[in-house]
Amino acid sequence: MNYIKLPVDFSSMLKGKNTSKCSLEESIAQYIMMQITCRYGEIAGKNDFGSDIWELEFNQLVKIYEWEERVKASILNTITKYETRLNEVKVSVSLNEIDTDINSKNYSEVRRKAIIGVSGKIVHTGVVFNFNTSVYVSPLSQ
Repeated sequence: MNYIKLPVDFSSMLKGKNTSKCSLEESIAQYIMMQITCRYGEIAGKNDFGSDIWELEFNQLVKIYEWEERVKASILNTITKYETRLNEVKVSVSLNEIDTDINSKNYSEVRRKAIIGVSGKIVHTGVVFNFNTSVYVSPLSQ
């Protein structure tokens, strides 16, 4: 089965041109990434689709382990509900602080980097699925 690769080029579709296709694994990965990067309420009719990342983005009062647990739970809930092509889903979230040099000057910016891992089994094939990504979030000092 062929799946449509994101982002979709609707202008080409309307002209009758073929759209880019991807594998089942790529389609699942794209959908998980969409779930991670969406805010709650961003998708019409699916107010629980998304993750807590954007709810917590600039919250300096949440401890790192609490942030990781809340984001992990939110991603797991969304994937379990909306990504029905996977089962036995497990999610890991690690929040790291990174120091970035800017323009090779004596100025640096401390940022947070969330490392997110998702694993599970593809329902139709039983094949193990693994997905890993990094998302940069708010600067530590505003």
